[in-house]
Amino acid sequence: MNGTDLIFDTGDGVLAVDRDQRIVLWNGGAEQLLGFKPEGVLGRYCYEVFGGRDESGRIVCQAICQDMLRTSRREPVRTYDMLVQTKAGEEKWISVSTIRAPSWRSDLCVLVHLFHDVSRHKELERFVEQIRSDMTKFSRSQGPVSGITPPVFQPAQVITSREHDVLHLLAAGASTEAIAAKLGISPSTARNHVGNLLGKMGVHSRLEAVTLALKSGLI
Repeated sequence: MNGTDLIFDTGDGVLAVDRDQRIVLWNGGAEQLLGFKPEGVLGRYCYEVFGGRDESGRIVCQAICQDMLRTSRREPVRTYDMLVQTKAGEEKWISVSTIRAPSWRSDLCVLVHLFHDVSRHKELERFVEQIRSDMTKFSRSQGPVSGITPPVFQPAQVITSREHDVLHLLAAGASTEAIAAKLGISPSTARNHVGNLLGKMGVHSRLEAVTLALKSGLI
């Protein structure tokens, strides 16, 4: 299996652009995520297809490409999230990583973008922030009540420091793979930590665990 086979077989979306920012490669993962077939995007400017925006609504994918400028200066390009539209008009958040592809033909391929859907994580982040905001407002409106101690949630078993780390990452919207990468463990070990944590907290989902942890002050 060569490098091109790996690009087309990966579940992530992959596109490559030439030095004019025209799309020269569009894999099956990209088609599945965004709905555009290769024949509908090849040769088009990448910013026309993506038109990505950040959380403030600012357009980040445009004719003056910051990724292109950074790679031309041999500067690293950070991974970032942006909001895009699928062919069907659905909005999705994608996480984009960029690499510079060396080639004997500079006009053939300059940048390769790898991207995957993080919409669910973004929704969880917004949900967690809303809970935190609501709890802060409620706390300020109630003020201290003399002689009353708020109930404290007690897990069925002691939560370890590593499980606390996992809980904080879940609250940030991290996936199993992101937790594994952050903690330097395998995805299967990360999945086991999550399962143990849910069992100790007596909940059935990651969202329930985060909600209960926020309400009880565990995080």
